[in-house]
Amino acid sequence: MYLSYRNVLGFAILGAAAFASWYWSRDTSVLNVRGDVGPAGPLGYYLRDAAIKVMDEDGSVLYEISADAIEERPDQNETILSGVFVRYSPTTDVPWEVSADSGVIPSDERFIELSGEVELSSIPDDESERTIIRTPRLRFAPDDFLATTDTTVSLVLGEERLDAVGMRADLQDDHLELESNVHGQFDR
Repeated sequence: MYLSYRNVLGFAILGAAAFASWYWSRDTSVLNVRGDVGPAGPLGYYLRDAAIKVMDEDGSVLYEISADAIEERPDQNETILSGVFVRYSPTTDVPWEVSADSGVIPSDERFIELSGEVELSSIPDDESERTIIRTPRLRFAPDDFLATTDTTVSLVLGEERLDAVGMRADLQDDHLELESNVHGQFDR
């Protein structure tokens, strides 16, 4: 067999037909979270048992965010966290830690929208009891040491408890404001 104009043209047409059939039959969809087939979107990252250390201007650890899972969703402009735990570095003199079932970090924002069983807990440096704040939803800005919510809040101080609706906490200054419907009973 020798190469003739006719043979080369035939191979080129066969190659073009093979490429065209592959191009039109390729799968351009991906599975979404529910398992449905949807259009391919921008890919993000997915991490399991992850820890993110945030540094201050001097390069020292300011706080650490750990999570059972972290998933970036660039098409929704957010990062989803599950099993969230945040702890400030001992060098910050902010003796608080925060935990939640889940969280969402909107893109280009410096806060985490926490939800589920959210708990802020003080870490006393002496033998005193922890202060625990529980709420179903919390906006937490770790760089600013601020935590706010407009939902129900339970503040537990040892055996005593205060309930309220809405809260603003400055964790660096140990300042807490309960906004409305504050009620509780303290035994002396």
